[in-house]
Amino acid sequence: MVLDNDRFLKSELSNITQMLEEHFRVALSASKMVAKAVTEWLAGKGSITKEDLEKVTSLEEKGDDLKRTLLNELAKAVTLMQREDLLRLVHYNDKLIDGAEWCLYDLSAIVDHWTPEGELKEKIGKLSDLVIEEITQQREAVRFLSINMEESMKKADAICSLEKKIDVLQRETLSLLYPAEIPLAILLRFRDFINMMEDIANFGEDAAITIRTLSLTLNM
Repeated sequence: MVLDNDRFLKSELSNITQMLEEHFRVALSASKMVAKAVTEWLAGKGSITKEDLEKVTSLEEKGDDLKRTLLNELAKAVTLMQREDLLRLVHYNDKLIDGAEWCLYDLSAIVDHWTPEGELKEKIGKLSDLVIEEITQQREAVRFLSINMEESMKKADAICSLEKKIDVLQRETLSLLYPAEIPLAILLRFRDFINMMEDIANFGEDAAITIRTLSLTLNM
């Protein structure tokens, strides 16, 4: 039996959104590795092993494979009016995975040589928590794309709210970092880590804007 056009469109969209969810799961897994490393570092225990770095690189490679599959599927899905927005979403998520890998490598050069204290330690912990929460909300927003427009929009709004908080925390963290008496090489590497965390938050906000558009057009 040949599917009618409406059923075909829904089947095509369902296939794409399922792959997007899997892509976001990879981003979340890589980001959770960074969050776990930060928690253990601030607690003064644990270190980032060679196996940890290999694992996050493996996740980045898996993300690349999924990205290529998604791009191929979107290239074939000529009936999808929202193809351009879906392509943007794949691109933003790819940046999240790459960012998580960079963050873990930056941390691996720091954790055995310096541990923050006091207010700086508190802000770094909070920054890490907010970034992982934003990525979690982004995954949920994608999950609801073809299911519940209102819920997807709520998640997108939550992402934008979290991004603003992360911006403030990033500036406050850097203002505490620069006067700290730590070796310059460590300071610069940690600054790169903080800036990458903020970049990840920005990509999440860009994705949220795209998700808002998709929430409207996919449910028309």
